[in-house]
Amino acid sequence: MAEDLMDKVFSFFSGENLTDDKQNMLKGIAKELGNSKFSKFFRVRSEEADPSFSSFLFSIYKTIYPIKEFYKDVKKQGQLKSLVVESCLDDNIRETLKRLDYAVLDEKSKTTPGEELIVSIQKDIDLLTNQFDIVKIVTANRRYELAGILGRFVNYDFAGFFKKFDPHFADGSFIIEPRFPVIKTILIVDQISEFLTVTQHLRPEDDWTSLLQLLKVCEGSDLVELTQFNNLIKTLRELHTTKILELMIQYTLRNPVWQYKSANFKETIGEDWLQVKKNEGAGYIAIINNAKKNRQIRALTAQIFESADLVRLENYTIQLSENFRKRNLDYFFYAEGLNYLKAFMDDFSETELKELCDILIIRGQWTNNHMSREMSESLHRVTECFQPILDLDIVMSEDGSDGGRLRSAMMRVDRDPTQARYINSILARINAEALEIINEAAQSLIVIGKHLKMLVEDEKKKHPELLINWKELKMYSKEDLDQRMVADYKKINYFIQLMRLCTQ
Repeated sequence: MAEDLMDKVFSFFSGENLTDDKQNMLKGIAKELGNSKFSKFFRVRSEEADPSFSSFLFSIYKTIYPIKEFYKDVKKQGQLKSLVVESCLDDNIRETLKRLDYAVLDEKSKTTPGEELIVSIQKDIDLLTNQFDIVKIVTANRRYELAGILGRFVNYDFAGFFKKFDPHFADGSFIIEPRFPVIKTILIVDQISEFLTVTQHLRPEDDWTSLLQLLKVCEGSDLVELTQFNNLIKTLRELHTTKILELMIQYTLRNPVWQYKSANFKETIGEDWLQVKKNEGAGYIAIINNAKKNRQIRALTAQIFESADLVRLENYTIQLSENFRKRNLDYFFYAEGLNYLKAFMDDFSETELKELCDILIIRGQWTNNHMSREMSESLHRVTECFQPILDLDIVMSEDGSDGGRLRSAMMRVDRDPTQARYINSILARINAEALEIINEAAQSLIVIGKHLKMLVEDEKKKHPELLINWKELKMYSKEDLDQRMVADYKKINYFIQLMRLCTQ
């Protein structure tokens, strides 16, 4: 098998099947190689890479090795990324960022009303967007692109190349410079091709000085001497300009149109940073709004419920939802609202409200049967929500169909990220069901509340228009009927407000 491979190689180099045009192009390439400033790198007659080429790569490797070690440290890379953005900030931007700092906002929140603080934060978010404009974004992106270009360059597999000559070559060993023999270029074509790819974007006109200064800040000392590095970049650009390495490969492969792989760098670090800062500001606004929302919820529940124990669901709960939230998954969006709905039905709609409606609808003599039927149907729809709530809570238990699936998927999600989509799909369906139950109950309660308000007003009239037997109805109520309707109407109104807060 090895002999067959060598036969193919020898046949490849023999010039067989080459057209006259290709032969002429290859002769032109040979001439260019001989006249190149770097002609010593390649021996045209024997198609070998001269030891001077390997020594040249070794000198590059030795120069940039400290930078290569730097790029191995993930923590330092993260620090470099932050410093790149910080290098683009002016004093005005820093002042705006200071005002948006959470510690500063926490202190300000002690003396500033929530709505006023929200306006102030939004104003600073808008100001930051204008201050960190497209010019600064482009600058940050380009500086980080240079960092990426440099990282790709220093991570080139120099050690793998040198092991072509010495299998025992140790990465980072510079005590003795290796002695490089000549080598057939065909044996290092892949390495030269990759070297061209990783060095194609190294240009002397770019701001390497600023980037190396940022590396120094991260490392605490210079990683490379600036003049030496800049001269290296100029030489590498000359390699690309003269196309010496491309010509070596084209001639060796008998392929005058061969090209190395192009690699593009595009960074959005500027846009990403700005979005993070805007999100942080919006996050604090959300904290203020959530605090306000929670205060409103506490006030409403105090008005609605007499019992202090309002936990009625066992599985579709806020507490169990945290297991998903901690892994950045969807969670039980409507657990709080559905739980309050269950409590409302337990403590009010199935008892007080049903009893009141029985008096009004069944014993009342209505002048408009459509209104009484509408009120009756709405109460029936509220009552029908009870079983779906129980069913949803049951399927979310560990033994329930969806609860079991979620538990199994959660056990695998850390090692199988595709499980996240599966989990979110189940949660999305369950949340949609929960919201549908809440909306159905809320809409029906709105209808009941509307009719109660009309009945309260009707009872006060000298000549009632909706019910004609108010005196008789009052005898069936254990409490003052008028006060009872007013109290129940208020409770329904408070509950609708509660549901709106819990589904925002």
